[in-house]
Amino acid sequence: MKNYPLYILLILLITSACASNQKNQIFKQGEVIANQTISLHNPLNKDRVLVPVEINLSDLKEDMQLGANTSLLVSQNNTIISSQLDDLDNDGKADQLVCQVRIGANSDSELTIFRIGKSVAEKFQFKKGTHAQLGFKNGKNPFIIKDSIFSEKGDLYKETMHHGPALESDQMAYRMYFDDRSSIDIYGKIHSRLELDTTKWYSNDGFIANEYGGDILFVSNTIGVGSLRTWNGKEAQIIKTTKGRYAVVRSSGPVRSVIDMCAKGVNGENELLSRMIIYAGHREMIYRSFINGELNMDFCTGVRKMDGAELKINKKAGYISLWGTDFPRIDHEKYPKVTVGLGVLVPKQYQTDLLAEDEFNHLIGVKPRDNFMEYHVVAAWNQQKNGIASADEMELFLRDLSLDVNHPIAIEY
Repeated sequence: MKNYPLYILLILLITSACASNQKNQIFKQGEVIANQTISLHNPLNKDRVLVPVEINLSDLKEDMQLGANTSLLVSQNNTIISSQLDDLDNDGKADQLVCQVRIGANSDSELTIFRIGKSVAEKFQFKKGTHAQLGFKNGKNPFIIKDSIFSEKGDLYKETMHHGPALESDQMAYRMYFDDRSSIDIYGKIHSRLELDTTKWYSNDGFIANEYGGDILFVSNTIGVGSLRTWNGKEAQIIKTTKGRYAVVRSSGPVRSVIDMCAKGVNGENELLSRMIIYAGHREMIYRSFINGELNMDFCTGVRKMDGAELKINKKAGYISLWGTDFPRIDHEKYPKVTVGLGVLVPKQYQTDLLAEDEFNHLIGVKPRDNFMEYHVVAAWNQQKNGIASADEMELFLRDLSLDVNHPIAIEY
């Protein structure tokens, strides 16, 4: 052990005390029950913003575990940042703390997590950055909003509002059909704002006059963008359920929205849970799939074909990027052609050798690891202000996303 001069030891003690006091300047004396600092590292040689950080509460110290009347807040650079607690397994207890951070190229940063009383946490109100919704049609009356729905037949496509659960950021909205297709459809925006609570997905003359967005993709029996399918060697096939299907809104908050839809009785007794996640400020949606047993299936995802579209595929980076123009609805007179970008990105650990096409779709393979797989779904509309406006910009977005996804922020507790 080194012997330091007394004055250096005093300086170190004072510096440490000041740092500790500085962290607690955010709160009044006695409001902080416990705190924990975690370290972040950006391995890429580029600045990154709005980087999602998912913290499993089970990884935090014992004195940071939540009690009945406590909550958690997060600070970066001594400033409280937007965060939320999510219960992802429906046991009535939060499982994850999530936030988004800014971090410089090849740099380190720290987050301080504070355990405080709920009454203290309620003083910090964060702007809502995402929205998720689910519900039933109700004739000419307003929709009946639900947190969860179930069907023994596995098909509530005609009965549900926007044909299944939907979620959005201020950039883009996605929905998943409540039937065996479980197809992913998209809603484009002109302005960066949340709209689904107002429009419920569908345009009308009033919404169009106020520059609201709307449905910009005709899906039908195609893969749409990013839907999960199986591959039989010739074409993509839907995944059928025999014991019902449920959908649940897990969270709808300032940082992210999460929706689960689970197909029960897949290939016998298996369950396949599809989780859709969108973060505030992001146009891409994260698709995660959990399987409760072994499924002897080859999986794929992809984008629907469009006549004359610009198609760009990068097998090494794991993405398909398409830029094309087509009618978004059957009523061609009322809904003229739109130009959209469609993309999927499969992280390296879930990639396969499959790159294929069938009659309606461009396809890329995806494989589970330990009964889990993940990929990212990207959409754009050329009418969005300050959005993606060309095939080259669409591919550049996917190329940058591939870098981020395959070089995640390292977290050390």
